[in-house]
Amino acid sequence: MKKLRTALAIAAAFAALPASAHVSYSGRDFGTFSGLSAQSATIANQAATSNFGWADAADADWGDSHKVKWFKFSLSNEADVTISASAKANATGASVGGLLPGFSLYSGLAPSAAYDTSAISLAYRAGLGFPTEGSLNARGSFQIGNDSNVINTLSFIGYAVDGDKFNFSAGWEAGIVGDGVKDGFVTKTFHLAAGTYSVAIGGADYAQQFNPTDPAALKAYGISATVAAVPEPETYALLLAGLGLMSTVARRRSRVAS
Repeated sequence: MKKLRTALAIAAAFAALPASAHVSYSGRDFGTFSGLSAQSATIANQAATSNFGWADAADADWGDSHKVKWFKFSLSNEADVTISASAKANATGASVGGLLPGFSLYSGLAPSAAYDTSAISLAYRAGLGFPTEGSLNARGSFQIGNDSNVINTLSFIGYAVDGDKFNFSAGWEAGIVGDGVKDGFVTKTFHLAAGTYSVAIGGADYAQQFNPTDPAALKAYGISATVAAVPEPETYALLLAGLGLMSTVARRRSRVAS
């Protein structure tokens, strides 16, 4: 019995470690896109720790930042950027299918090892004037910090979510607009300036959070995510004009040389 109590105490201690809630982009960096040519990158080996993380963070009391997966990318020039997220059963060795994806796009990055219950994150949340379940605001800007008292603002740009109100808000939360088709895939295009961006991807099965002991709530839901950048039409036209001019100059120089 004593050994059992000790084992349980150790397990509880590990479960309570704040590291489990740290925001990390490790292995989830799409890279830098020039914005001057069509480029894309896909990351298909990640999993969310629930199927409700995004939906829970989209309601009035926000949500837990470690219930979603954090991705990032950089853009060197203004461009149209399409972000897509889909369920992928075999994303990891332990993941399952069935994710109903939702994602939020932010300008900026969380500081290294930031989490919801760091002292500076708690101080920020205490000053909001309403109770919060965590630091993540899936439909607005928020701040999150680390144990070094570094706190950053993630400035909200937009979101996209799979399905309809009956899955991502259980019909309760007003104002969320889904893609209308609960098929495990969601995509949206944003017009973005040069900068660095965060993407939080999680599940949109809102009701799942109310059954924490349900085996489905404890599974890892596989994710495949893609970011694709395409130049603005004006930029593309200028590039073509520039290439045409360079070609003309080259031909003239060739004629003069001959």
